[in-house]
Amino acid sequence: MRRFSVLDKNAQMELREKFPDLDKLVAVEDTSEYTYMAVSVFDRWLGHDDALKILSDVSEEEQRERDSKFIKFAENLVSNTEILNFTFRGRWHKALPLFRKFTSYTAKVNYLMCTPHNVDSSQFYKVVLPELEAVYFESWDDTNVFYLRNPEKATQIESWANESGLFCLTR
Repeated sequence: MRRFSVLDKNAQMELREKFPDLDKLVAVEDTSEYTYMAVSVFDRWLGHDDALKILSDVSEEEQRERDSKFIKFAENLVSNTEILNFTFRGRWHKALPLFRKFTSYTAKVNYLMCTPHNVDSSQFYKVVLPELEAVYFESWDDTNVFYLRNPEKATQIESWANESGLFCLTR
């Protein structure tokens, strides 16, 4: 069964306007169109020494505990707001984002599950949350990233993060 179905042409155009510079976000380039916010199992940015100690040799039990917080957060997102996947179609500078809705609740939940820690970042999920005017990326080191078009929407994300045992960090 397919996980996604492509949105119609009008919805594609509206979402491209609503979410400019997605190609820059995917390439981790700066853009003034968004405000950065991270969601993490840690209550602060880790320094070099902390990172070595906290991120090295994490036990399976500890990693399951960390992942469970992100799973609970994902369930909050799925239950409370629209979530759309996106990919790019076209070549090089002509590539455009292609937005896709999930074909089922289960497909959405499964897509937002934590990626195993021994895979390439190309396996990480990336979605837009139109109601929250946000782009959400899975990332490394038990910290995921939001790019917000409207920073006022951060309050709702922070609430769901706190309910899940996660912390919101800004630059």
